[in-house]
This record gives sequence, C-alpha cells and structure tokens, in this order.
Amino acid sequence: MSRFVFIFSFIFILSCSENVTSDYSLPEECDGKCYEAHDINSLQDALIDSSAAFSNCICLGSGVFEGSVLVAKPLRVFGRKDGSTYLKSLAISDTSGVVLRDFSFKNVSTDSAALFISGSSVEMENISFSGISAASVFGGRGIVISGKESEVFIKNSKMERTDGTGILINGAHKVTLENVTLSKCGFAALWAQNQSGNRGVLSVSGGTFSDNGAAAVEILGNTSIQISGSSIEGVRKRDVALETVGDGIVVKNSFLSETDSVTVENSLISGFARAGIILDGAESSAAVGAVFKNLSVFSESGSFGLVVQNAVEDGSLREGITRNDFSSADMKLEDELFIIDTFFELQ
Repeated sequence: MSRFVFIFSFIFILSCSENVTSDYSLPEECDGKCYEAHDINSLQDALIDSSAAFSNCICLGSGVFEGSVLVAKPLRVFGRKDGSTYLKSLAISDTSGVVLRDFSFKNVSTDSAALFISGSSVEMENISFSGISAASVFGGRGIVISGKESEVFIKNSKMERTDGTGILINGAHKVTLENVTLSKCGFAALWAQNQSGNRGVLSVSGGTFSDNGAAAVEILGNTSIQISGSSIEGVRKRDVALETVGDGIVVKNSFLSETDSVTVENSLISGFARAGIILDGAESSAAVGAVFKNLSVFSESGSFGLVVQNAVEDGSLREGITRNDFSSADMKLEDELFIIDTFFELQ
C-alpha cells in the first residue's frame, strides 16, 4: 500500500509539472519542469524539497500566498503569466542565483518590507509592488536590501503606492534597475545609504519616477549613482524637521571629486517642489566626479535646478544640462539647503 501511494504521488507531481508549464514563462534552465505550489504550506514544502529533478524551479499558482517565506538556496520562482499570483512577504538570505519572475506583492502591511534581501544575488523580472502599508513607523517599504553584500538586478518591474520608501538600499551593494517604474511612494522612491568603507554601486536605466514624496532618488554615503534614459516626473512637497523638501536627485557623500561618483545622462527632471538636483560634498572638495549629459531640469513649482553645496563646483559641471529654468536662482543661493541625512536603522 505504501509503495502504491509513493508511486501515485510521484506520477501526480510529474504530471502536474509537465501540464502547467504553458501557464508560465519558464527559461530553458527549467527543462520544461517545475515544482508546483498552490498555497503557503505547499510553497514552504517546495522551498525545502525542490531538487535537481525540477531544476530548482518553482511554479506558483493563482491566488494570494499568505504568510512569510525564506529563500536560502539557489531557486527560480515563477508566478503565472496571467498576473494572478500574489505574495505577502518574502526574504532571500545568503544565497546566489535566485530568479523571481511574474508575480506581485499587493496590499501588504509590513513592519519592514514586502521583499527583504541580504547577502544574495537576485534577478527579478516583471515583479510588481502595490499598496504596501506601514505596520509600524518605519515600515511600509517595497524592497529592502541590507546586511551582507548583495548583487540585485531588477527589470521591467513596478513599485507603486507605498507608505514608506519604495526601495531602500542599506550598505555596500550592487543594484541595477532597468525599465523600472516607481510611483506614489510616500517617502523617497529610491534611497541608498552606506556608512561602510566599501563602495556601493547603483545604476538606473530607463527608469520612471512619478509623484513620489520627499525625494525621487537620495544617496547618502559611499555609493556611486549612474542614471541614464530616465525621467523624474513630480516630487511632492514634504515637511521634515520644520524644513520643506521635495527634490529630484539628492547626493550627499565625501567623494564627489572621484570619477563616476555621479552620472546623469539623457534624462529629465521635472515637477519637483524644491530642487532638481542637490550635490552635497565634504568641505572644500571639488565636485569634478559628477557628470551631466543631455539633461533637462524644469518645474512650475520648484525653486532651484542644480545646487552644489559643501563642495567646489567644477567649471564644466553645467555644460551637459541642456535646460535649467533655475540657473539664475542656483547661482544666487547663499545658504545651504536642508537635506534629510538621517540613516535609517534597520532591524
């Protein structure tokens, strides 16, 4: 009897894995097979039991996967192509070769983030986040990348309507965003902070930032930033510590004099409440590491286009800005602009 049950179960798993593959965008590495999961319990089982027999590929069924799961080994996790797969919470820790594709985090209440990544290499495609609310004062984030160094590639994905920061990068990580939309994030859309001695790298191409709060992109500490072919369309006014902010790109670090510290090209920044770009360096440093090419900066509600403070501006810095409606105001500014330079403490 036990032998019959074992054989039946084995045939059932194989038949399911072969019949459902048309509902998923599986890469060649899956060899047309995947381990099915239809609820949080079967997903937990799949994370434990997936093996070379299924090429470490997991197919998630329709519906909401309630609860939190941890990925701690190389896995490929796929939602259905019809967009009917939803997760509530996922953590990835101390592993490499993780692939996430074709599912959503929707209507999530969290003390931290819907997706947490630490010490891992992760590729994400067609992953969306929406309705991420804060279960505590520091919660409501879409993605947090923290802890040990990670390498994360996010492609063709969306982040919208978060109470907190859309993507928070804490520490020295290599993060690449390609064709990613971040909109209606309650705080910053994209925030990178790094107090370590190792350099973090953040690259954004084809990005769209719209109607976010406080700042679209903020860099604090030892992280370089490259932005190309992207648009920042609207940053709402926000009052913080009795000061008003609402800025497109804010960079505050001590290595603005180093090559490739800041590069923004073929992009536009518009609709900001205060400043398009703020570069804040160490006293008496030179902002020669910042490069702008084919960049437009304009806003009906803003006050400044490009502000350089606590650094010496290179004479050619503004040559690559094809439009700046605030050039005169920039040059006349004498006082420093307030910057939110508090590092978030993460649990």
